[in-house]
Amino acid sequence: MRPFLKWTKRIGLGLITLVVLLLIAGFIFERTSRNDAEKIKPDGNFAEVENHRLHYYKKGNGGPTVVFETAFDPAGHLQWYPIQQELPASYTSVSYDRAGILWSDRGENPKSGEEIAKELHLLLEKINAPKPYILVGHSFGGTLVRFFVNQYAKDVAGVILVDSQCPDDEKYLSPELYKMVNQGLPGDFLKFANTFGLARLMFKGMFPNDKQYDYQNSIMPALLYKSADAVLEEQDQMSFIKKEASKIKSFGAIPLYVLTAADEKRFDSSIENEKLKTEMLSGWNKMQKDFLLLSTDSKQILVPNSGHYINQEHPKVIETAINEMVNKISNPK
Repeated sequence: MRPFLKWTKRIGLGLITLVVLLLIAGFIFERTSRNDAEKIKPDGNFAEVENHRLHYYKKGNGGPTVVFETAFDPAGHLQWYPIQQELPASYTSVSYDRAGILWSDRGENPKSGEEIAKELHLLLEKINAPKPYILVGHSFGGTLVRFFVNQYAKDVAGVILVDSQCPDDEKYLSPELYKMVNQGLPGDFLKFANTFGLARLMFKGMFPNDKQYDYQNSIMPALLYKSADAVLEEQDQMSFIKKEASKIKSFGAIPLYVLTAADEKRFDSSIENEKLKTEMLSGWNKMQKDFLLLSTDSKQILVPNSGHYINQEHPKVIETAINEMVNKISNPK
């Protein structure tokens, strides 16, 4: 019995030693990777907004300005990068990194819907982005644009929601499903993973494995150590932001396009229970349909064979919607 215990202790000690060595190696790898990331030149420019810098990427000139708001996502403006390359240069497009994400400084303002909208508005003012603005918000970004419209309606000429999150989704889902889809990221684990180099490996293939996404697939993981804390902070504030956004029920007569993913298999990988999957499809479609009530001038655009990330799977649909909205507000009947 004693030899068995002796070998058990040795194996246990060996495993502990191996784990410690792996953590040390991961820590060194992470520090080296961060030093290398600091040398990466930003692809856009910076504007000083309330004592901190926001990074933005601007294309085109003239008005109106198409303003992109990203989802709950550490990739920031990179989600819109390919689409901006395809839009006409005759009008302006602006994407940006919210405070603390990618190249943007965190600053001291709270992560609330009102403050995020205020920072974006100040950014657009600072860079002299031609008015009016067309807001394009994907997922959580669709919730955030509500605050911008509510606070700066006179500057907004149109809104495009891209498979937007619904701030009052609790009304549409059973308690079981609501809890499932709102459980969020494992914050403590991701903070640990971010310290020891695991997070950048976990998020390495966030964009499609296509040549056009080589740039995004290199930049996003490299700068994840900067973005992770800000994203988790947004997650901590998510329920409050959604609660406040649900109070904003009208855009008035501001034109609104609702782009909705229409692939009926889009929840297959995330929801195994068939009953819950059917409920999710029905609930999500009802949420998207009800977004039309936000404006007296609204229409829905269904995107067949698309999942939640329409901007990656069918970017041409978004480009077409933007061009149509620009034409609509530039040539009113």
